[in-house]
Amino acid sequence: MANIRENARSGAALFTLFTAGCLSTDEPLFKDVAAPEERMNPGAMQSALPSGMSGVVQSSEQQPTALDFAPPSATAPSAAPPASAAMPVPAGDEAEVAVTPFAPCEAPGLLSCDTFEERVSAEFPSGDPWQAELQGCGTHVVDESGVSHSGSKALRADSGGYPECMLHVDLEGDADVFVRSWIRIGSEPELLQQYMSLLEWGPQGSQDEPEVRIGLRPNGGSVCPTTPGLDVSVSVLAAGSATDCTGVGLEAEQWYCVQAHLALSEAGLSVSLALDGETLLEQDYSDLAASWRSAGLFFKLGRAAYGASARGSLWHDDVAVGREPMPCGPRE
Repeated sequence: MANIRENARSGAALFTLFTAGCLSTDEPLFKDVAAPEERMNPGAMQSALPSGMSGVVQSSEQQPTALDFAPPSATAPSAAPPASAAMPVPAGDEAEVAVTPFAPCEAPGLLSCDTFEERVSAEFPSGDPWQAELQGCGTHVVDESGVSHSGSKALRADSGGYPECMLHVDLEGDADVFVRSWIRIGSEPELLQQYMSLLEWGPQGSQDEPEVRIGLRPNGGSVCPTTPGLDVSVSVLAAGSATDCTGVGLEAEQWYCVQAHLALSEAGLSVSLALDGETLLEQDYSDLAASWRSAGLFFKLGRAAYGASARGSLWHDDVAVGREPMPCGPRE
């Protein structure tokens, strides 16, 4: 009888809520108010129903329910994320990446470096690290016409004979050196129709023999006739001279990063050549003549023509010499 009276009171209470409008017909009759461990057990929920009543109780994993009687249209406010939480980046947005500017003269082990920015325009670069220009040259000047790899200036070579008119650096006993120079060939087709030297090393500053030369060979020439382009030639070996052809040419009006390594020792001479970071050639020469054994070594930069000097210009920029390899940096 007590159960009957209790059920009657429960039914009356529910009827009162419906008629008063406090309980929507869309709301479930029984809310999930059991303890957490019971909410996970539908069987326990079913047994908690008043005697004589039955219903279907869903697991909270299937149909979570609210713990209050807020109207169905109400939405519970979402909790704000903690201040330290990482907020997601909206689709399509990209985080800004800091880009370190190219610093041509910031590398470990540098012996000399020149961007030509501090040099006087239309003149031969004077002062450290370059030795004074020899008489009768006038072929290598600082150019401020806007043709440069970085900044606003570069070295322009309009023509040249033997390497006496190139820029010279006295390496003062350093015989294991790395070189980087950005090089650009002008638009004149005659520039690629003859042999031109771009970088050189030799034991004497005022003479061109013996010498290591990195230059450009023409198509159909007597040396590298079928593989024109960059080459390495070494003169005054015990057996004469040697030339190694890479078959990799340079296009006009485009900047290229030329890197070279030269190591001179009692055992011989080692030379390597790379273009835009890709190694083209590595060669050892062990039969050096006695004239290579002097104490000095000079690096020479610019343009030298062993024969006719074709019209046209070429440029060097961001030139560095050091005891360690120097990166090329970006192509401007």
